[in-house]
Amino acid sequence: MHIIDAHPHIYSKDRNKYPTINDPWNPGEPATADDLKKNMNENAVSRAVFIQTGTFYGWDNRYVMDSTKEHSDWATGVVTLSPDNSLHREVLQDAVKNYSIRGLRGIPDQNGVIDSVGVKNLWTLARNLGITVNCMVMDDLERVNEIINISRQLDDLNIVIDHCFMLNAVRKTEQTLLSLRKLALEPNIHAKLTSGTHGSARIYPHEDMHAPLKRVIDAFGPERCVWGSNFPNTLWSKGTSYAQNLTLFTKELGLSKYDQEHILTHTAEKLWFS
Repeated sequence: MHIIDAHPHIYSKDRNKYPTINDPWNPGEPATADDLKKNMNENAVSRAVFIQTGTFYGWDNRYVMDSTKEHSDWATGVVTLSPDNSLHREVLQDAVKNYSIRGLRGIPDQNGVIDSVGVKNLWTLARNLGITVNCMVMDDLERVNEIINISRQLDDLNIVIDHCFMLNAVRKTEQTLLSLRKLALEPNIHAKLTSGTHGSARIYPHEDMHAPLKRVIDAFGPERCVWGSNFPNTLWSKGTSYAQNLTLFTKELGLSKYDQEHILTHTAEKLWFS
């Protein structure tokens, strides 16, 4: 099984070439593309989908783009762009054409809305370019119907719900799961199962998140679910290691071989590498 990490963030050591935003969220551990690859090699993970780190670089996607181009033999990338800036459509075209980028992180517009002209324009371009949209609305469940509307208007666009609306074991759990089940009725919407660690109130193996994760898998089917490491794990996984983020799915959840093959490999391969 050629495992794909669908959700690592990467951070350059060179802050002159790749300057940060004011007050960036530091990774807490070495987290360059090479550092990520070291963790991948140690855990038999073959490929990765770099996710633009907005809490470190804001709208400046150059490190993700440059790293994707440099490591295109084992990685691709997802850029984060503003639906309120029409110039960012040119950035997306350049990123896909010249840097092997295969995803857009789709965020709400400046008014917090997904079903808006600016968002639709950017997502339509992503569809036309043949790439996937990672929908990131944090835990804003008010956006569910908007996401459904745009998924139906762009029914040949693959959409992935980042972090499953920040699914967690202590707050809005049932409401979030019901919202995800509603989205699962749309065949072009997928779930990124990265909440197992940061959504838990317990240490590894995060028993309180086992049932919620299995309910998401049941709703979408493993064919529309993907795994991601949340690297760097010091920052994003409450200290749960890269290896433990993976063994949560290979061991602790008790998933079948079929489920593991799709969640860890086939779904991500379809979304970002086909």
